[in-house]
Amino acid sequence: MSIRMQRRVRTTIAAVIAIPFVLPFVFLIGTAVRTREDYIAGPGSLPRSFTWQNIADAWTQADLGRALLNTLVVTVVACAVCVVTSVAAAYWFRIASGRIAEGLRWILVAGYAIPMIAWLIPVFVILANGGLTDNLVVAGVVSGVSSIPFALYLVHTFFGQVLTAELLEASMLDGAGVMRAFRSIAVPLSMPAVASVIALVFVWTFGDLLVAATLLQGDTSVYTVTLAATSLSTREDVNLQGQAAAALVALLPTLVVFAVAQRALAKGFGGVSDK
Repeated sequence: MSIRMQRRVRTTIAAVIAIPFVLPFVFLIGTAVRTREDYIAGPGSLPRSFTWQNIADAWTQADLGRALLNTLVVTVVACAVCVVTSVAAAYWFRIASGRIAEGLRWILVAGYAIPMIAWLIPVFVILANGGLTDNLVVAGVVSGVSSIPFALYLVHTFFGQVLTAELLEASMLDGAGVMRAFRSIAVPLSMPAVASVIALVFVWTFGDLLVAATLLQGDTSVYTVTLAATSLSTREDVNLQGQAAAALVALLPTLVVFAVAQRALAKGFGGVSDK
């Protein structure tokens, strides 16, 4: 099989795999920009009308402008908490040795397998008793902590490839202590992995509903965009066009982040395969 034929086969396979992911996005756009009458007449058909009114109404009724700013605050805090903690922890586990350190690392990584709902309710009770609910920063901290097990695994694996024993020994011979080596060597080398963590945590947090609905449900002024979107529907009126429009607005920032971070994601997951 020629190289050109191999490329065509790979492209065809990739296109087939992409169909289940592209179709919901197309359906979302079609629902958001068509009139309600058009949608009722044919929910699964192609749109026969076009309107921006659904997006405009959703923006006004759900106060999506404020919700986007709230979501950005939560997301930035979550990314900062997750990155700082995971990079520091991954570096410690890289230089530490012994069964205790190895066992502790796997215990922390295994925390990602625990369903969020199993620990989120107790956390909510604790925060509610302390008067810390309806707080964007606290919600960001909780979201960031929930992503630490995955980020720790990713950064530690990356450190295992770039932060070699020879490099650590050389830094010690040059008189660099643990903190100096962390600041001058580990942190700069971790940038591809850090960029991957930021991109993934941004997407996860920006589209999160569970943490927002649990910790921010008492005050509409701190609603995130996903939580604000749910306010567009009531028991009497399921506003599918409004919710689709709000979901489209919430989806655009994550698409931009993924488009910008594609190279960083490849480097972060690929380690040093290109070196």
